[in-house]
Amino acid sequence: MKWRYSLRWKRPGPCPGEPELASEVVEAGKPAPESVMSRWVAGAGYAVCVDFLCERPVIRWSDERKAATRRRNLASRVNRIAPLFADELIERELTARPDYFRGKSPR
Repeated sequence: MKWRYSLRWKRPGPCPGEPELASEVVEAGKPAPESVMSRWVAGAGYAVCVDFLCERPVIRWSDERKAATRRRNLASRVNRIAPLFADELIERELTARPDYFRGKSPR
């Protein structure tokens, strides 16, 4: 595993220059490199940031798993807010957005 240290603009509002001044990839657990720390000035709006670079591929959910999760979350949400009319409201939502509750992404 590798870590990426960078010096990035973090103050609200527009960035006066480059959004990222410096960056370097190091082995996990190593301190911030001198090439990044030497450019950092306290209060200037830039912050030393660390990103954890992962070599594992992103695992996407199947449509069936997304559909089951979306239906379960809908039922939980409706039962919490309006338990008396839950069946009717769930049915309305399922008919209004059938593709979403079948696990299809809106792309």
